[in-house]
Amino acid sequence: MTAVHGKQRTAAFLLGLISTLAGLACTSTLKVDTSSSGPAANEACFDASRVRSFSPLHERFVYLRVGSDEHYLLTLDSVYTSLPFATGIAISGTFSRVCSDTGARITYLDSGRPVFCRIVRVEAVASREAAQKLVEDRTTPKPKG
Repeated sequence: MTAVHGKQRTAAFLLGLISTLAGLACTSTLKVDTSSSGPAANEACFDASRVRSFSPLHERFVYLRVGSDEHYLLTLDSVYTSLPFATGIAISGTFSRVCSDTGARITYLDSGRPVFCRIVRVEAVASREAAQKLVEDRTTPKPKG
């Protein structure tokens, strides 16, 4: 029995270490302004099982098309430099309905490793273009080459 408990402790320790490292990998010191004077967006919720497409609009913002005519802008808890290169995402949470600050998260692969990003804000927008405009208003412009 002692050998089993030792293996369980080791597995628990390693799982905790992996979770901690994954959390640290998603942490950034960069700040992104989430206030806006641009297009209207209201906090909202969506059903994760109805997501039809996604598009990273920035290292912290993701656009979603849900159903045939619903559009959402997700704000993540930090800046994820590999997010613009994500080819697929998974959305998970305690419930299938995702709202601001419900603990739901996006997961995507970066070089074969999962990256976990907490969703802190969900906003209904009129279109992908409206979401893009909000992102432009909320982020610092990149220097021109």
